[in-house]
Amino acid sequence: MLAGTPHSLAAGNLRQQVAALLGFLNGHVTQGAGAHAASAVSVADTGEFLGAGTVEAALAEILAAFSSGHYRSNETAAGQHKAILQPRLGTGRVLLLDALGVGGAAARLRLYADDDSVWFTLNAAWNGSAWTRDTTGAAAGGFRLSRNEAEFLHDASAGVAFTSWTRTLRLPLSSTASNTSFEVAGSVREVGRLGLQYSNSDTAAHDNLAGGGSVTFRSRFPTAPSSITLTPYATSGSFVGNPTVMVPDRDGFAFYCHQTIPALGATYWFGSYTAVA
Repeated sequence: MLAGTPHSLAAGNLRQQVAALLGFLNGHVTQGAGAHAASAVSVADTGEFLGAGTVEAALAEILAAFSSGHYRSNETAAGQHKAILQPRLGTGRVLLLDALGVGGAAARLRLYADDDSVWFTLNAAWNGSAWTRDTTGAAAGGFRLSRNEAEFLHDASAGVAFTSWTRTLRLPLSSTASNTSFEVAGSVREVGRLGLQYSNSDTAAHDNLAGGGSVTFRSRFPTAPSSITLTPYATSGSFVGNPTVMVPDRDGFAFYCHQTIPALGATYWFGSYTAVA
């Protein structure tokens, strides 16, 4: 067969056509121009995470989900949160926020919610049945706010886990008859002031004078104090002894004293109390 016959010409045309086809496919794969539109490319979505069937619709779906809680890249404050909206996350006490912040594990902040209260905790996580410490040897603290009361929380026990806070300060808010001070649970120690002063206006005789008063604690004790100790700060030379404590309860105590005062004389006792429950 002579060169240049129709058979050889057809082979040359085929090579050119294949080269042109490969060039078109390469351009389609490596360049935006001439490529398939995103709306014409399907999404496999083997995990069934999307409702969309094409790349274009999937991108729109993802962007819509992101934009509902964040600012888009073409908006001011790109990527930052808008208002954080959450659905019902479960039952019991559920975690809403977990932030390590700028501190160590002992400063880890968590926010929980249950059917009655919102809990802000430091160095304490709820595992479903107990609180667990992030850093052992460090105290755990927190704050609880409910519809009817507010409460400060503290635990300095040695264990990693604890089921209840060892010391709390609770402010009842549910009734007009509620106490206006915090109610304390756990060990309590309070120090305060009290005093007595006497004067005898009689010009000729000694008089045995009685005096007294009462003290109201800053917070309501969990029980009546187990001990109340009076310590004098300043007394006159003629004052005898310390006042006597009587009728102590969760809210305070009373005190009284008898002193014999000379004619036109005066005496006083000013000091402190230390109450422990």
